[in-house]
Amino acid sequence: MTAVAVTGIGVVSAFGVGLTPFWDGLVAGQSAVRQLARARVPGVELGAEVPALDVRAFAQTPLARRIDRTSLLALAACRLALADAGEPLAAVAPERASLVLGSALGNLGETESFLDRLFERGAGIPLVFPNLVMNAPLSYASIELGITGPTAFLSEGEVSGEAAIAWGAGLVADGIADVCLAGGADELDGVLCEVLRDARGFTGGTRPGEGAAVLILEPQARAEARGARVYARVVPHAGFGVPSGVHRWPHDGAAVAAGLAPLVADADLIVAAANGRAALDRVEAAALAQALGPGRRPAVTALRGAFGDFGCAGALATAAAAMAIATGTIPPAANAAHLDTRFDVVRGEARRGRVRSAVVSALARGGLCRPIRLDAAA
Repeated sequence: MTAVAVTGIGVVSAFGVGLTPFWDGLVAGQSAVRQLARARVPGVELGAEVPALDVRAFAQTPLARRIDRTSLLALAACRLALADAGEPLAAVAPERASLVLGSALGNLGETESFLDRLFERGAGIPLVFPNLVMNAPLSYASIELGITGPTAFLSEGEVSGEAAIAWGAGLVADGIADVCLAGGADELDGVLCEVLRDARGFTGGTRPGEGAAVLILEPQARAEARGARVYARVVPHAGFGVPSGVHRWPHDGAAVAAGLAPLVADADLIVAAANGRAALDRVEAAALAQALGPGRRPAVTALRGAFGDFGCAGALATAAAAMAIATGTIPPAANAAHLDTRFDVVRGEARRGRVRSAVVSALARGGLCRPIRLDAAA
């Protein structure tokens, strides 16, 4: 099986546009959670919003005048990742380039306004409707970038970003694509804030957020041949499912542990999915403790308290894990008071030292588990 290298990282986060503000903020232990402006609703004042994006900086076709915000977030992350990787598509046939994106909820803002208008005044002008389908970000990005190879759009709740990265890594590992852009995007909208408020979804210091992250994945041999920087290698892994209610977090720590054990057996770092919600944090802690076994204490961090909690937050966590391997720096956990004290949690300041392997823990309601394992380039 072909070794899969990460050669580019594009991030659009509440820290700003680009990998540098994102990584610098995490390493410094900062939080991008602040007073909401665009998505604020009564009872929800704090969150992690992405600054306004210049459409013309990322969208170059005439379609730009109709692009929705979620699609723009995804497209921006794609272009940033390609630039970071040295524009690898220039030397690849379009049919050998692949794009895999994920989103938990898609274009919330325009969907809400479209439905409001539909119920109040009838169907009206249908031009906005194509933006409402879940795969709109994939369509915009593939057209903009000229990608005609295998594409896929995945929506798997809280693990949508990790699922997309795993799928993309599989395409490269199996020789189906020479370059794959893989990641995800989600936006924060007022209607989502209302739902989370009514469901009492804010606990443990973590607040709602939005953003996008895309990784450039290539065969490691090809990346080295063109002199590309390799951040890390993705170990292809399809993920697994465990017993759970349809809309509940997994409840069987032993079942989760069995799936995680092979991945974390020798990991130096675990980026936890912990977000302050007791049901998730409890089962994840129990699963990790059992998977690691007695005496194993790799470094643990959790970053959603810094850039917000949202469907594709795992894509940003994966970008951070790749950076930890590449730089030998582990960002401190954000809002770490709720993290289990059985683990070697990185608190307060970033930790320096070699990181040979990292696992991004990924759990979703309904029993989906899509962990990502990254190793240092050989």
